[in-house]
Amino acid sequence: MKINIQLDEQKRHDDGLADIEIEIPDIGVSRRLDLSFAELFNHCRVPDETVLDFLIVGSLVYVADKTIPRSRSFDFWTREIEIEFPVGDPVLWSGVSDILEETLNFLTGDTWKFSFRKRNNSLFVQPSRERKRRPLPQKLENIVAVSSLSGGTDSLTGALDLLEKNNRGAVHLIGHYDAPGAKKAQQKLFEAIRSTYAEKANLTQVRVSHRPLKAKEATLRSRSLVFMAIGIFAARAAGPEIPVFMPENGFIAMNLPLTPARVGSCSTRTMHPFYLNSLRKTLVGLGIHNPIVNPLELKTKGECIAESSNFGLLRSIIGETVSCSHGTRKQHWIRRTKEIRNCGYCVPCIVRRAGMHKAGLDNGHTYGLDLCVGEIKASDETDRANDLRAIINAVVQNRSVGEIQREIITVASVDRLTERAGMIKRGIEEVTIFLNEKGNEQVRRSISPNKMI
Repeated sequence: MKINIQLDEQKRHDDGLADIEIEIPDIGVSRRLDLSFAELFNHCRVPDETVLDFLIVGSLVYVADKTIPRSRSFDFWTREIEIEFPVGDPVLWSGVSDILEETLNFLTGDTWKFSFRKRNNSLFVQPSRERKRRPLPQKLENIVAVSSLSGGTDSLTGALDLLEKNNRGAVHLIGHYDAPGAKKAQQKLFEAIRSTYAEKANLTQVRVSHRPLKAKEATLRSRSLVFMAIGIFAARAAGPEIPVFMPENGFIAMNLPLTPARVGSCSTRTMHPFYLNSLRKTLVGLGIHNPIVNPLELKTKGECIAESSNFGLLRSIIGETVSCSHGTRKQHWIRRTKEIRNCGYCVPCIVRRAGMHKAGLDNGHTYGLDLCVGEIKASDETDRANDLRAIINAVVQNRSVGEIQREIITVASVDRLTERAGMIKRGIEEVTIFLNEKGNEQVRRSISPNKMI
């Protein structure tokens, strides 16, 4: 499926960014990139043309990912997407097209084909009358790291660890949002962070979406690329060696398929080490050397929480975080108030509960459904119970570290294989302990040996 990208300098936005239209003739769809570039510009200006191009390329990939339905594919999953991007240096970009395609193929499970052409128009022209910039605390000018603040538990944990251990300068937190809910969640967490680290942290939130807003695909595998692009932009503005921290617990980052049926659609790869390494190679090929770091890559969810460098602050605000992949599907929840943000039955929620239990913080009444008391059961004949069944099967299988190693390398080649396999083993043990200690009799029976579902 071919996508046409058009830049219209005559419709330049107030922030100076050219209007960018995405046309998909095969499905008769046209979208305009909705990027709140003023937020980035006010904090970072424009570090260089290549980084700006990377931001736009990542944003356009995200819009394409949201707009093209997987249902049109021959297998109802793998799309073939061809895009020609207008960039400042097409020769430079053509040199990384193969590795960029490999990176996105792995991330989204599609087949991408990229080409590049020279832009006829300027992508960005600084407005003659700038909007009033919000003054930043003086110490925040010494940025020593950039870190994501997505609204989830792991990014919060990673940000607190970084702020607590860092005595050299400030940390620039970055957030991406596509809907108002994520923006508010990030802001609420940052208010608590700022109360403790007022002179060490600031937050830039960037909307990357499209207009009209109607989306045809909800899997959104490419969202992590948008976070990366925003993070690299901010890091490059602070210096060529400033690191970008993207915290995610290693169990979810590896996201080893829990059952054979989950090898495709249910197995996301947003922080998988193979993806991160491929992205690093792409950036180096573009002359961008800012390190990308997942500081939690060898920790389970429970280890991330229990070993927090500021456990007191984390404990006080962790209830505001959202880890859920079903957070907007509340019609079947028992608890549906606005304070309830996590479903309680998707894989991220179950892993979150197990991690919180390890740290002594679990409370089933803060979820839409409490699986431990039978509000959702593995025996339920609904798709909602699929993740619970997959988790139970993984617990019952009780795979050895060696077996886990073999399964890891069937997905992709990674470094530190033994350490990653051991971490996954500990993650499954966390879930096992949680279900045994918090689950009712039916839950405990379901994870007994030889109880594969």
